[in-house]
Amino acid sequence: MRRPRLLVAVLLFGAALSGCGGDPVPDSVAIPSLPATASATSAPERPSPSPIASPAVSPSSTKVVRLTGEGVDTPARLVEFGAPYKNARAILDPALGAPTKDTGEVDSFSEYGTCPGDTLRALEYGGGALVLLFGDVDGPGLTFYQWALEDRGTPADVPRASALIGDVTTYEFGVGTTVAQLREGVGEQALQVTAGDVPVPPTFRLTDQSSSMFGQLTGTGPRDKALFVEAGESCGE
Repeated sequence: MRRPRLLVAVLLFGAALSGCGGDPVPDSVAIPSLPATASATSAPERPSPSPIASPAVSPSSTKVVRLTGEGVDTPARLVEFGAPYKNARAILDPALGAPTKDTGEVDSFSEYGTCPGDTLRALEYGGGALVLLFGDVDGPGLTFYQWALEDRGTPADVPRASALIGDVTTYEFGVGTTVAQLREGVGEQALQVTAGDVPVPPTFRLTDQSSSMFGQLTGTGPRDKALFVEAGESCGE
C-alpha cells in the first residue's frame, strides 16, 4: 500500500528595508515530526499457526501389521486366535484404528454365514476389506477366531496376508494376487490349488512355517486371482 506524501510549504515574507520594525524572520522553520509508520516493504506480522493433532492411525501405519495363520501380528504383539475380545481390542485399536463397522453382539447366523458358537461380533476395517470375527467358541466370553480379506471396500487401508517362507522370509499377498504369483512367492509344496465343482468355487490352501491360510479363486489358471483370503476357524454358508 502506498503511503501519502507530506507536502510542506514554508513561505517566508520579510522586509529587508532598513528602518522597518517588522518581526525578525527565523533562520529555520521546524517541521513537526510525524508518527512512525511501517515501511511499505515490511511484511505484516503473521500469527503462529495452531498445532494440528496427528491422527491416531495413519494409512501407512497399517503396513506394519501382518495377517498371519496365527492371528493379527501388530508392532506391539501378536493377537492370537483365542484371545479374549477386550484384550484383543486393546492391541488392535492402536494398530488398526477404529473399525468402519462394529456389529456388536449378534446371532452367529448372520451376513457372515453360519458361524461357530451362538454369539458373533464382527469388526470391519477399510469398508469391509478386512473382517475380524469374535464369538463364544471357547466358552461364555467372546474370543477372536477368524480374520478375512474380502473383495470389497478399500484394500489399501488394511494390512495384507503374510506367509512365513523358510525361517525368516515373508511373502505378502491378498485379494487380487494371481495363482502364478502365489506359486512363485510360496513355492509348489506350500500351495494347494483345488478346482472345485459347482456350487463350490476353486480354492487354495497355503501352508507356511507356522500354520495355514485358505482362500477362494476365480479359477485355477496362472492369471486367475484370489477373491477371498482367511485364517482361523471358518464360517459355513
